[in-house]
Amino acid sequence: MAQVLLRILTANLYNGCAEPDALGRILDATNPDVVAAQEMAPSAAAVIGDRMPHGLLLPALDNTGSGLAAARPMEVRRHRLPHRDALVGQYARDGGRIVIWSVHLANPIDRPPPFRQRRNQVRALQAAVDDIPGEDAVVVVGDLNATPLWPAYRRLLHSLDDGVAEWAARAGVRPERTWARRPGGVPLLRIDHALTRGIEVERAETILVPGSDHRALVVDLA
Repeated sequence: MAQVLLRILTANLYNGCAEPDALGRILDATNPDVVAAQEMAPSAAAVIGDRMPHGLLLPALDNTGSGLAAARPMEVRRHRLPHRDALVGQYARDGGRIVIWSVHLANPIDRPPPFRQRRNQVRALQAAVDDIPGEDAVVVVGDLNATPLWPAYRRLLHSLDDGVAEWAARAGVRPERTWARRPGGVPLLRIDHALTRGIEVERAETILVPGSDHRALVVDLA
């Protein structure tokens, strides 16, 4: 088994509906190095900030709340993208960096459908990832609002690998779905991802987040 470098937890917190106490218990049980949050309300930001003192938390109640926080010092910045910005963090490592992106792509079933914004968001994200030097490892996590059958996912895989799918193939299991129609429901779609370059997913799991329609995705990177 390869040495685990980082454990990342990413979760869409359903615009403040995720239960803060339950979120705290999940963080305590999984003990991640980095937390990426989408649709993060102030109540969730307080829970994350109590446990992750480094990074950048930008809570809101209009579906734009986001955070990228870490247990140890990590440089985090906001990266402008069409429709909704990303957060980017980085750690130094021998011969380069590990660059972590937390993203939340536009939802194509919103009304009116934000097709142009989504397309431009994906293109800008891919261009930014392609500009990162090859000696740096890259991890893109978050709610991509895209299954492996959808164009946004396929376009990003021109530059990145689906780390969870590759781990699942090695382990002889199927990647777990992450989104349900209602909180606590049966997951129907895999739209939360960990896309990688220059680093592998050594293990992945999903965790029910009470109050949210998304399961948290936890990945160990090696």
